Amino acid sequence: MFKTKKWLMCLMGLFAAFGLFATAKCDVQAGRDYHIGSYIVCNTDTRLFTLPDCNEGVVTEIPQGAVAEVVENDKIYTKVSYNGNIGYLYQEFITIDEELIEAYKAELLARSEEVRLLAALIQCEAGGEPIEGQIAVGAVVMNRVKAPNYPNTIAEVIYAPGQFTPAGGEKMNRLLAQDTIKPICREAAKAAFQGLDNVGGLTHFRRNDGRAGIVIGNHVFY
Repeated sequence: MFKTKKWLMCLMGLFAAFGLFATAKCDVQAGRDYHIGSYIVCNTDTRLFTLPDCNEGVVTEIPQGAVAEVVENDKIYTKVSYNGNIGYLYQEFITIDEELIEAYKAELLARSEEVRLLAALIQCEAGGEPIEGQIAVGAVVMNRVKAPNYPNTIAEVIYAPGQFTPAGGEKMNRLLAQDTIKPICREAAKAAFQGLDNVGGLTHFRRNDGRAGIVIGNHVFY
């Protein structure tokens, strides 16, 4: 009887140990590794926190639908950057919503310095033109960036001496400093930056004075 009881106790111990092992294994597998630098979406109102005390170490509130950039992974939480704040977020509050992420990335692109600069130039050169004419001005800049006989950055192309009259002028500097660029000009700049070229590789434009070329609005592209 004693031997049987001892055997049963050993067997129960083995089951308990196996259970702990399985739980630990599940805990390890429960976490998900997100690519560093990728984006995630918070699926509920919660907060970022610092370790080890997630209750006292609150960094900032993070609302449902907020998009954050992955900084570091762990088993049950992920370190993210949100609005300039860095902290941990429980993985159960993380989701991947491609539509929200793409919209967020598009907004980042629209406000990136290169696109902002291009948008400011577009507003100065063609702010009153239809969107097609604004994209065309942006395309001229991008075509120059790609061409071997021009500088290979947007800033260098725009600020090249004697090329674009508004570059460095008061109006353009004010648009950049106050960030008052029209949304439509931002969209035109973003489209050109992403490769939309409605002037077929042309690298010049001027007021339409009868010169041969592609006429869009009040400009001729050649």
